[in-house]
Amino acid sequence: MRGLEVHLNGNKLCTAGIGKDGVLNTLVDVVGRAENYYEMGMRLAGLANDEFLIWARSELRVGDELRIRIVEDEPFDLPIERRTRAEALGN
Repeated sequence: MRGLEVHLNGNKLCTAGIGKDGVLNTLVDVVGRAENYYEMGMRLAGLANDEFLIWARSELRVGDELRIRIVEDEPFDLPIERRTRAEALGN
């Protein structure tokens, strides 16, 4: 099984893994709002067994450093949040 190990500013956030039938991704957002205001964040999430999973989320600031390492057969952390497809879509 493959996964992602994510570090923020040298601190390990988590190691997430998905089986052969699933999706795992790390998203980094920089969203401009009003004059000189930005929202920045990251999320490590995935989809498996018809569930949306989240392992980590964090606000980001200018100067932050993310490191993502692809791993295999590591001990993977449990997600901090799980939602069925129906829950995620508000059904």
